[in-house]
Amino acid sequence: MKDIIDHIGVVETIENTHVRVKILQSSACSACQAKSLCASAEQKEKIVDVWDDEADRLTVGDEVRVCASMSMGRNAVVLAFVVPLVLMVVWLVVALRVLSMGELAAIGGVLLLLLIYYIGLWAVRNRLSRSFAFWIEK
Repeated sequence: MKDIIDHIGVVETIENTHVRVKILQSSACSACQAKSLCASAEQKEKIVDVWDDEADRLTVGDEVRVCASMSMGRNAVVLAFVVPLVLMVVWLVVALRVLSMGELAAIGGVLLLLLIYYIGLWAVRNRLSRSFAFWIEK
């Protein structure tokens, strides 16, 4: 099992050490020969920001491989989905059992808790971007 997630992309812009790469993200069935007959085959363009100290070796239009570690993907899933799920379950148990709140108030508390959590993630996005870094292989 490989420890790297990679996608082929095209360099869109280069500004000092900041490189923007356009990748074509496709579903698993997009390579299928019957994709023209199937409605589930889809592709999306994504822009990935990469900070590379050796960006001067690249030119706009170069085909590159954008890489990330598998652990980075797992950490992103934990922060985006697992932690909020645990927070919701813990809050609901505390609100309904310990605080004897009504269901509607408990759900309102969940929404408020999630709002605060995601605003907190947004507030520390610069610190998180250091640990969620992509790199380029030509």
